[in-house]
Amino acid sequence: MRNTIIVSVLLFIAVVVASVFYFGDLNKEQKEYVGPVQHLPEDTYLVASFLNDATTDNIFKDFEIFEAMLGKHAMHQLKQLKQNLLRNKALSPLVGGAEILMSFHPEKDGISTLFSIHSSEKVDQAVLDQTFLTLSKKYKVSTQDTAGIRIYQFANLERDTTFKDDKPLDSLFYVTYQDNIFFSSLNKGLLVKVTDKKIEKLKENQVTFFNEHNNRNAPFTVYIPQQNIPAFISVFKQNKPGDFLRQFVNLKGETVWNINFKQDALMLTGESHLTEGKDKEYIALFANQSKTTQKLYNYFPSTTMMYVEYSFSDSKTWFEDLTLWQSKQDNYKQLQGQSQEINKSKEGLLSDFQSVLAGDFAVAEQSNSDYIGFITIQDSSRLDSIIGDIAENLSDSTYRFRYANIPYRFFGEGLKAFSRPYFVKINDMLVMANQLSTIQEYKRKWRNKDFLIASLGFKNYEQIQGNEANVTFFINTKNANNFINNTLNSDYRKKFREDEEYGYQDFYSWSLQLSGNAGNFLSRFYGIYKSKNRLGVTPSWTYSMGSRLIKGPYVFEQSDTSQFILVQEQDHTVHAIHPSGTKLWSTLFAGRIIGDVKQLPDRSLLLVTDRRRLYRFDSSGKTLQGFSTSVSAEPTSNPEVVDWNGQQVILIPSKNRIMAYDMEGGPMSGWDNSTVEGDILGNIVFVDNQAVVATSYGRVYFFDQQGNKTKEIDIEGDVSFVSPLAVTSKDNEYIYYCTDSDGKVHQIKSDGSNKVVMENQWKKGYSVYFKNINGTTSPEMIIIDGSYLQVFELGDSPRQIFDYTFTKEIDAEPLFFPISSSMFQLGIADEENLVYLFAENGSLADGFPVEGLPLFYYGKINYNSGNYLLTTKRDFKIYAFPH
Repeated sequence: MRNTIIVSVLLFIAVVVASVFYFGDLNKEQKEYVGPVQHLPEDTYLVASFLNDATTDNIFKDFEIFEAMLGKHAMHQLKQLKQNLLRNKALSPLVGGAEILMSFHPEKDGISTLFSIHSSEKVDQAVLDQTFLTLSKKYKVSTQDTAGIRIYQFANLERDTTFKDDKPLDSLFYVTYQDNIFFSSLNKGLLVKVTDKKIEKLKENQVTFFNEHNNRNAPFTVYIPQQNIPAFISVFKQNKPGDFLRQFVNLKGETVWNINFKQDALMLTGESHLTEGKDKEYIALFANQSKTTQKLYNYFPSTTMMYVEYSFSDSKTWFEDLTLWQSKQDNYKQLQGQSQEINKSKEGLLSDFQSVLAGDFAVAEQSNSDYIGFITIQDSSRLDSIIGDIAENLSDSTYRFRYANIPYRFFGEGLKAFSRPYFVKINDMLVMANQLSTIQEYKRKWRNKDFLIASLGFKNYEQIQGNEANVTFFINTKNANNFINNTLNSDYRKKFREDEEYGYQDFYSWSLQLSGNAGNFLSRFYGIYKSKNRLGVTPSWTYSMGSRLIKGPYVFEQSDTSQFILVQEQDHTVHAIHPSGTKLWSTLFAGRIIGDVKQLPDRSLLLVTDRRRLYRFDSSGKTLQGFSTSVSAEPTSNPEVVDWNGQQVILIPSKNRIMAYDMEGGPMSGWDNSTVEGDILGNIVFVDNQAVVATSYGRVYFFDQQGNKTKEIDIEGDVSFVSPLAVTSKDNEYIYYCTDSDGKVHQIKSDGSNKVVMENQWKKGYSVYFKNINGTTSPEMIIIDGSYLQVFELGDSPRQIFDYTFTKEIDAEPLFFPISSSMFQLGIADEENLVYLFAENGSLADGFPVEGLPLFYYGKINYNSGNYLLTTKRDFKIYAFPH
């Protein structure tokens, strides 16, 4: 079980990491317990607060993030200290349920940690001596009087045999007791400093702020006196603050954050109070704004290692505050002089340009250290009329500002890095860079949709952190790996790289969001972690194949007590796998399975292959009598078993005819001439004792039991159907739907009457599927148009139920996983090999998307099992992930 103390340490490391990442803990919020916090020196870096009780322990039980940040040895040491001391029967009545403060302080070679615990009652010095001296056989305890205070020295008598290196626990730590408070540290001098009344302590207003904002219901709270942030950051960084960090480090005030518990993310939220110098610090300008929806992050290239996106809600206030801020900068006179020159050239040009600007802008730094800037435009037509005055057209719609510091003039420090940049106009954005080659490379990424948001890690980040803010800072651990290593000093660089003891490499990103709050900030800090408990990370089992998966996975009944998994790999071998991941049997089929595999009531399985073979076999893999057998044409979809007046018939569609076989594999007479004009689309529909198909020629055909064509409905005009046929019923009448190559939805009734019920702008090549995924009695229409998914309820006027835009094209067919006998769950994979699962209301199922190749399965894999995701990777293995 993880130590409660660990929670605080974790926060400390989180802060460290944030600052390490070029950013620094800007406006973080803090809270304090009134007693101990009044003793903390003014130069305190950070304070964490939590309760010493079983509830807190349970909340953070097996919270992987702490171990990843603190290290395995530190976690174990904290656990031992808690068990041996805080939970000791002699001390427990004094400190059980008490609030623990863990604070971090400067020392010569780094940082010292102090633990402060208020006792429930005053303890006599003689009683305390007796208690400590007999506290635990695992420590040798001695006392010494220093600077008028009694200090207890605890020397560890054990070696830690938990780890292979037999690493000892920290050998000495110290405790003193003053004003009903226990103070403990590995640094004896820190105890003297804390109890010295001559040493300046945290200011009264900061103590008050921390106390007022202390949410006692939160399991863990962090307090940050912001005046010490620059000194705190200098402990970890080996160089001066760069363009990003420089904007944040000098904000004065205090911050309090509370932790929100989530296994795969460090989530801290709270308030940041700003004090002196608000008009001198650039970021403070956003405290006077209201949060807005930020969208520019959708366009940052995949190579982005960090970015800051800024937005303001009130342009009048923004430009007034920005002018005041700029008036206090060294380059203000130069800026004024340039304004006069520009207005001489064209009167009103600057105000005209300002009028076309919207309130969202950003700068992204790529892994090669190139900057890309983004500015949103609210009036494109107005921009087109003045762009020749403000910029020169170089070529290929690429421009360069005629004057220096234009981005800085309107947006301040955030875009100061772009003195006289090149830019292109894309949609409602200006995309800027200091080198022409950077712009050209960005245009290539834009065309290929090679964006940061396409990665699984960013999608996980989006699900946790919203896009409503005024300032968002983000750093991608992988893309910024070299940068971080070059920024950290040697000690912290080693911890960042070490993946046995620490888990920093398993953090996808770190981010900070600030939202204006009447001159202060609401602030949120996040670390997105690849938890071993997250779906798609730790499989229950794997199953190896010799080549890639080409069909399945399917889950079928094996017996009354067990089910099994069926797959086919590229060499056409079919595998049956037990729900535990062991092989049941495998056999080589002639050809690739076409369409789906059907399980019949007797538990036999029915399928066809592209080698014109019809298979029927039992759950042990044994083929039934009469099978496999050849069919007269290559199948185009899976077989359907229909009951025709008490006789079961296997119907199989081919290119332009329907094939019919009995349940022993013999051909049915009368079906030799069941041909149609055009290509049969999708499966055969069995309605009102008739087999019904739609063809690419815009026709619908009906066949009876003898294979006779009983009806043909030909849609008037040059219509080319592209979708399978869907059937619904209303007022005892069957109604059919099909879509054509022009994006029209046709409604067809049994009497042959038909009409277009929907016209859309879907691109040629769009895909259409019909399946019940919304819990209604009829199938829904699922449209995939490039990277855009739409789901409609069928009817006289089809109604859109939900839609979803993917970051990459969808190049695989959707999958449908049974929830009940008539309802399915929609699964889709994109070009980035991310698999998605949708709930019936269109929201993504919890834990999705997940990395995996396009063929996957989601649901139970045995009668009494929980849900599993079965998917594959490029190593030819099937992975079973519990969910």
